[in-house]
Amino acid sequence: MKQLNAIIVGAGSRGNKVFADLMANHETGFTVNGVVETDSVRRLAFRQRYNVDAGHVFESAEAFLNAPRFADIVFICTPDRTHFQLCQLIAKAGYDIVLEKPIATTLSECVALCDIQRRYGNGIFVAHVLRYSPIFLAVKEILDEGSLGAIRHIRLIENVGHWHFAHSFVRGPWRRVDESGPIVLTKTSHDLDILQWLMGESVRSVTSHGSLSYFRPENAPIGATPKCVDCPRQSDCTYSATRFYMEPRPVWPYDVPLGGGVDTLAARRSAIQEGPYGRCVWLSDNDVCDDQVVLLEFDTGRMATFEMHANTVENTRELTVLCDHGEISANVCQDHLVVSRFTGQPDNIIREPIDLPRFGDSHGGGDLNMLLALHEHLTAGKHVDLVTSLESSLNSHVLAFLAEQSRNEDNAKMLVAEMLVPQGVVAPETGAGGERLTA
Repeated sequence: MKQLNAIIVGAGSRGNKVFADLMANHETGFTVNGVVETDSVRRLAFRQRYNVDAGHVFESAEAFLNAPRFADIVFICTPDRTHFQLCQLIAKAGYDIVLEKPIATTLSECVALCDIQRRYGNGIFVAHVLRYSPIFLAVKEILDEGSLGAIRHIRLIENVGHWHFAHSFVRGPWRRVDESGPIVLTKTSHDLDILQWLMGESVRSVTSHGSLSYFRPENAPIGATPKCVDCPRQSDCTYSATRFYMEPRPVWPYDVPLGGGVDTLAARRSAIQEGPYGRCVWLSDNDVCDDQVVLLEFDTGRMATFEMHANTVENTRELTVLCDHGEISANVCQDHLVVSRFTGQPDNIIREPIDLPRFGDSHGGGDLNMLLALHEHLTAGKHVDLVTSLESSLNSHVLAFLAEQSRNEDNAKMLVAEMLVPQGVVAPETGAGGERLTA
């Protein structure tokens, strides 16, 4: 397997403990060969963990770009609002890029990156890893095979998980729209990508309902304090930071407050005492939705619904696809999906379990599969209709921006064409998989 040298920009959880870790421990075809990280503690920890040459460690993208070229591809895994500027700089240098979602936090910046890619001729790929997970690949294969007939409706539910939502979207860096973006963009853009990819046609309109309903001050327990370390309820509160982050687990999300520093119980306590991960989840400054529903109407009049919920036990996704002759049901946390075929009789139900390969990540193997598929695409031209290119991924971002606009404008129906025309977007005739692009 031809090895491609990769540099990781942003040594946080995704860049370090997902992509770099997969490259170091699996035959992906990518080799961790450098890092760009502004934080000196994270930078040193990354260098030591992956034995990176000292000459390939940088504190800024500018320093990396001024060094002699040594990498084939750059993985941008930095905070959302830095994506546009970093991707623009690195694209101009001609590097292929894997860009963590979202592409950018405004539609104009997303469109601008498409223009930049065309101008400089590099490949930009978005880490919409759900497309690559075995469960969604299997569903797509079943639908394309055709025995179930045409799709009539798709329902996708993302159960974020109460603990995950509290960690990332109440205390963490995605808690505020002005510092990151709306959750329908930053968290669920790849869910919207999956819906359009499975349906195989363009979206005509978007409607959305949602709000921040639970993680609010009025729902705080009596006597709760702004910091968990001071709270009289910390020993029995479901969301107590001292109970959660003081567990000596050296894995995400338990060690995130340390920021890559030395992992001791004293360091953990200091981190939650001084930093954002020790805040009361009801008395924080978060403003993103903890409950949202999106309705997509496609060109043929068919519909798909997407739901995002914070207050769930599991961190998973549930999918139901209704077709002419049966239905498909799947759960990302399970090792199989089920095809149920119509028989015309209430007491004759035919259910066909289909086993799936399992891999222990939150995307059901999508992270590893993305690396494998991308390597084959770059080295052998394979998977043209699968890879999440910048152009095909733009669709989901258009839908996310429209969903947020609908939510903020009394749940109004938003027409896709009316958003695109003012942006001057010219749609190519076809995108990945042959679907007509909306943007």
